Amino acid sequence: MKIFLILLGYLKWHYGKALLSFSQIWGNLFYFINIFFSFDLLFKNFFDPWKRMADQYPKFFDLKLYLTAFVTNSIVRIVGMIMRTFLIILGLLTYMFLTLLYPIVLIFWLVLPLLLIMAIYYSLILLISQ
Repeated sequence: MKIFLILLGYLKWHYGKALLSFSQIWGNLFYFINIFFSFDLLFKNFFDPWKRMADQYPKFFDLKLYLTAFVTNSIVRIVGMIMRTFLIILGLLTYMFLTLLYPIVLIFWLVLPLLLIMAIYYSLILLISQ
């Protein structure tokens, strides 16, 4: 009788409190990905130079120095856009991976007690048959 009560308590925890905690943990993962990749900051600073590296424009007009600064700043901005695009794509792929993984892990969690019972049952059959 005690084993039945323990099993019933486990199933109540597994499909009740633990399932709710599982969903909350998954929500925390999405929140972490949002903070880790900081999408709002990436979009806000999309056209800024990478790592704030930039050449200063000359105070007096010298065409060679002016064009050098312009080309350098343009290249650094393009590198910044490429890196931010890469980070945005990586973050979105991570979101998609978590979104696709959630139902798989959820189904596994729901079926886990049944798998445990089946494993115990088949192990007992193997022990008896030998």
